[in-house]
Amino acid sequence: MGSDSRYAAYETDLWERLAALLRSTEDAENFRACRASGHQEAGLWMLTQRLLEQQVPISDRTRAEIEVLAEQWGERLARHDEIISCVRDSDGGVSIRLLPDNRSAPVHPDRIGLTDPALTGLLVVPWLECLRCGRALARVHAQEPWGDLRYLAAHYVVWRPTASDDVLQTFDGSDLHSAFESLLSCS
Repeated sequence: MGSDSRYAAYETDLWERLAALLRSTEDAENFRACRASGHQEAGLWMLTQRLLEQQVPISDRTRAEIEVLAEQWGERLARHDEIISCVRDSDGGVSIRLLPDNRSAPVHPDRIGLTDPALTGLLVVPWLECLRCGRALARVHAQEPWGDLRYLAAHYVVWRPTASDDVLQTFDGSDLHSAFESLLSCS
């Protein structure tokens, strides 16, 4: 229960910080109302639309937080292109980034040195990278019989792609927040 309440506080704080990015009080209130009424998907759509329309600069970390929030609410595929199109805050510094398509192609875990047995038969999709320590957060998906990746991630892994280390940590699909926290906690 402790981690659930900690995550609830984090999510509340995140939605407030994202609402503060919106230039109109009405937009911020509508965004908060989406969360309060259980319409997070609509809130994420509105947020990305307003950030793009108003050319609001956001930091790389905020971009990653929006992407993780969209993943949590099943909206990552729908919001991804909008999130990466948001204006980058040049004063925010680069600390975490969404990996470009040429570095985020699905691969078999053993091809990139990941030997955790929980990943057997699954595909790893590198997703976010911490530029301070070189660790990456990846989504791990089963592959459907017709070749596409299963919609929801089965696991998340945090590992150091440039080292010969095994997976630093494997997280269940329901533990996205802990995986993201792990990525951000550089040692």
